[in-house]
Amino acid sequence: MRRARFTEHQGIAVLKSVEVGRTVKDVCREAAISEASYYMTFPLYSVPL
Repeated sequence: MRRARFTEHQGIAVLKSVEVGRTVKDVCREAAISEASYYMTFPLYSVPL
């Protein structure tokens, strides 16, 4: 299997950036990932309320 490119902490930081009001496009550009990767990968790090 491929090694994960992002650590759990990086994934949480990306999610929090979007939650505080930044656009997904800007956050993805800063993290050097595609928007498709964001929508496929980062929901795995979300915590149900």
